[in-house]
Amino acid sequence: DTIDETPTTTSTIPIEEQLLIKDKKDGKKGVVRLVTKGIKVEESNDNQLVKTQGDSSGSGFFISSDGFIVTNNHVVDKCKSIKVIYDGREFDSQVLSVDRINDLAIIKANINPKKIYTVSNEDAQLLEDVIVAGYPLGKKVSAAIKATSGTVTALAGVGDNYAEFQTDAALNSGNSGGPIIDENGNVIGVAVSKISGAESFNFGVKSSVLRIFANANSLKF
Repeated sequence: DTIDETPTTTSTIPIEEQLLIKDKKDGKKGVVRLVTKGIKVEESNDNQLVKTQGDSSGSGFFISSDGFIVTNNHVVDKCKSIKVIYDGREFDSQVLSVDRINDLAIIKANINPKKIYTVSNEDAQLLEDVIVAGYPLGKKVSAAIKATSGTVTALAGVGDNYAEFQTDAALNSGNSGGPIIDENGNVIGVAVSKISGAESFNFGVKSSVLRIFANANSLKF
C-alpha cells in the first residue's frame, strides 16, 4: 500500500517481516509474518481506484494456543491466499472474521504456538509508556528487529474515533498489525495507521475493541 503524503488523512501501513519481541515477564513471543496474494486497490492522483495484481505481506500475533491470529483487515483484504510463516515453515491460513470499520481480522492456521500474547483488560491510559517493535521498511535498513518507545498522547483517533488511541511511538511501513504493548508485555493496542507527513500522529486500535470483536466470534483470550 502506498502512504498518502497529505497530512489530513490517515494511511494504513502494511507489515513486511516476522517479529520477535522480548518482554519483561514471558521472554520471547512470536508475531508471525503473513504472505498474501491478491488484488490490491489503490487510489490514483485523479481519485480513481486502480486494481493492481501482486503479492504483499503483513503481520499478526497469536492470541490462543489453537493458532488463532489477530491482524489488520487491510493486510488480508481481497487476498486470494494467506500464508503464515512460523518457525521457519509456511502454513496455509483462513480468514474467520473481519471488522472493516475498526480494521481488524481474525485468521486461523494449523499451528500450536509455543508462546501467545496476553491482551490487556484495560485500555491504554493517557501518558502511559508503550513499546512498538517490528521491522519498519523491512530489510532495506537491516534485518535486525527495531523497537520504538513512546507514550499515549491522546485517547482518540482521527475524527474523534474513540476505538483508537494516538501515540508518539514511531510507526512506519512494517509496523502495522503488530502489537502495541505496555511495560509488562500486555497488548493494549494493534498498530493500524499514521498520518503521513505529520510527526507523532500514529494510531492503534484499543484492546477493548479487540476484545469485543473476539468475543463476538466466540474467541476467549
